[in-house]
Amino acid sequence: MSQKSEGATANHVSNAILTPWARGLYLTLFFWAFAATSASIPVGSASELPGDVMMNRDAGREMWLFVTVQMENGDELPFFVDTGTSHTLLDQSLESKLGKRLGTGTAGHFGDTLELVRYAAPKLFLGNARLRTGGDVYTCDLKHLSFLAGRPVMGILGMDCLKHYCVQLDFQAGKIHFLNPEQVAAAQACKTFPLMFYQDCPFIRHPSLAGGTVVNSLIDTGCTEDAMVETKPGEEHRTEPVYWPECVWEGETHTNLCVTFSDNIPLGRHSSILGLRFLARHLVTLNFPKQKLYLQQTSVGPLVDEDLEAAVNFLHTLKTTGRQPGWSKDDDGNFAWPEPAANSYTFHVVKKGDSSIYHYIVGRAAKGVPWKLQKAWRTDQRGHTIEEYLVS
Repeated sequence: MSQKSEGATANHVSNAILTPWARGLYLTLFFWAFAATSASIPVGSASELPGDVMMNRDAGREMWLFVTVQMENGDELPFFVDTGTSHTLLDQSLESKLGKRLGTGTAGHFGDTLELVRYAAPKLFLGNARLRTGGDVYTCDLKHLSFLAGRPVMGILGMDCLKHYCVQLDFQAGKIHFLNPEQVAAAQACKTFPLMFYQDCPFIRHPSLAGGTVVNSLIDTGCTEDAMVETKPGEEHRTEPVYWPECVWEGETHTNLCVTFSDNIPLGRHSSILGLRFLARHLVTLNFPKQKLYLQQTSVGPLVDEDLEAAVNFLHTLKTTGRQPGWSKDDDGNFAWPEPAANSYTFHVVKKGDSSIYHYIVGRAAKGVPWKLQKAWRTDQRGHTIEEYLVS
């Protein structure tokens, strides 16, 4: 494998001076302590496999992979699929529908401790099939993740559910397939890796994208970047992603990689993470019951949402030419993942040293028509409008 220079840039959303807050989203949660115990809760069998599920358009394109999960009362809830989270999480707003509170728990997240509340697992469905889950679920406040994702996040489907299935992620077709684990065999063009598990989360023993010796590499769909690799002793701590124009991994070339360095990877020293942006370059088959990972490369470069990239570049041009309302071309800040709609995106932006949130709707009448700024306004942290800007 070869690692290229760190100073390279990429034809990519993050080229804009406004760096997406969604960049580097991780929800790698290992549940390692519980404040209350109870008898085990029986889980009904769910032998029927869900049918094919459509992916969200931006899955693997800097965003998590979302599915619509139904509760027994018919409520439809957007969850994202996270192989780096050992238990299923629900937003705390659903607690009134979960019955008796069983206790509290904690989860480790890159050195931080998150406080959670534990409930008996409700019946959850994907399509017409009931999902197999663990005996309990946890709740926490997911509003911040909703803001970052530009859409509601009502839950996170963790490995307590996913470990029962053989899941194939077909990013080219935009579909998730649930396969019979007994009937899955490696295609000739596939790379095959044995899966191992730590705290129920899957990893492979293999050199990271940075090369070198064999390490524990977590397969983490909750990481929106290509990878997280370990900071080497003596290296300067980096807070922003690094871009590599090219690397070779398992004999295959990959271009335009976005990589984060950390000295606090959940699997400990000598470990790394392979994230969704890297996985999305492949047809991915995660046969959890048989403990196999199959990767068949389908794209050398990352998947790109060309419309979103064009909208980001348009907003970036407004800023660099001093035409972005509320901003000068010298201001610096960050934006959350934009909310998509038909032929438009809504950006939520914060400026360094300013507690306000700036909002911009960038849209166009139809595909192929130039982008325009359709609306601009400023709010406080609670969403109350402070100022509306004229747009031309």
